[in-house]
Amino acid sequence: MFFPIFQTPTELFVWAFVAHLAADWLFQTEWMVIHKVNLRHPAGYVHAAVYALFMALVFPPLIAVVIGVTHLLVDTRVPVRWWMRVVKGMTEGCTGAGVVEIGVDQVFHIMVIAFFVILLAVI
Repeated sequence: MFFPIFQTPTELFVWAFVAHLAADWLFQTEWMVIHKVNLRHPAGYVHAAVYALFMALVFPPLIAVVIGVTHLLVDTRVPVRWWMRVVKGMTEGCTGAGVVEIGVDQVFHIMVIAFFVILLAVI
C-alpha cells in the first residue's frame, strides 16, 4: 500500500470513494458540469485536475493522475452514451435517460477506483 494508514484494500476503497464524492459532487461547479463534455473547453481539464488532486490524497501520484485522466474521458459522456445505447438499448431522449446516464457515469468512475485498489493490493 502507498499510505500505511490504510491497512486493507477495503479501507483504501472507502477513502477513495469519499474523495470521489467530494471531488465529483461537492467541488464540481456548474461551469464544469456544463462544459466538461467538450475536450476543447478547459472546464473538463480543471475538473479532472481537481479530481486527481483528491485521488492523490489516497493513491500514489501517478495512479491519481491516471484516474484523473480516465475521469476526464468518462465525463465526455462518449463511453456513457455508448454503453446506454449498445448495452442498455436506451436512446438519449427516452424516459429516465438522464438519471440512468448519471448512474452509468458514477459506476464507471467507481469501477476505475476499484480497479486501482485491486491493482495496489496485488503488487
